[in-house]
Amino acid sequence: MLFRLHLVDYMGHCSARIPGTDHVLIKPRHSLRIRSQDRVGPADMTVIDLDGNHVSGAHPAPGERFIHTCIYRARPEVQAVVHTHQPMATVMGVGDAAILPVLHVGGELVETPVPVWPCAKLVTDAELGDELARALGAHALVLLQGHGVASAAATLPEAVLQAIHLEQLAEANWRVLAMGRQPRVIPHEELHQRASTGVGWEVRWAYYRELAGIESQ
Repeated sequence: MLFRLHLVDYMGHCSARIPGTDHVLIKPRHSLRIRSQDRVGPADMTVIDLDGNHVSGAHPAPGERFIHTCIYRARPEVQAVVHTHQPMATVMGVGDAAILPVLHVGGELVETPVPVWPCAKLVTDAELGDELARALGAHALVLLQGHGVASAAATLPEAVLQAIHLEQLAEANWRVLAMGRQPRVIPHEELHQRASTGVGWEVRWAYYRELAGIESQ
């Protein structure tokens, strides 16, 4: 879904905790075999532990597996993590431009400013992963400045939807700023009136599955 919505290319990865274990299911490292992400299937996936060690699977884990493992270690309630290189949110982070709640759908994600980790390094060890996890704090999302986004949630669909909505918000903010204007920030009560009367994430997930051409399960 993220690939078909142009939020990842051959890089970027999703993961989920395996319930009842200290193991994580994660998309493997890109290679001559692991290329287009919409072609990666269940048999391709890799299992690692929370220290980033390979447990099972035919392919190695991504070098940036510590984005995932360090967030899981810091946030026991998080069950899924998504890392993307989505363009508009990344550009806003590079420009130190706030992504404000200017759209009613997803606006609640940025009522509190999305934190920025001011580092474009690949997160290839636990020290960098711990720095990123501290920058994320209790938030749902963090911008890796000059690099991309990490999204953390209770389920994988919610982590994906957060990334999708962040990109929509980033583009809306960018377009208004490009007009030379300042966007209207939707106040708290208007955002939460919509949230309390709108559909849940499951309905949005079904829509994006259809948009991405993925058959319902």
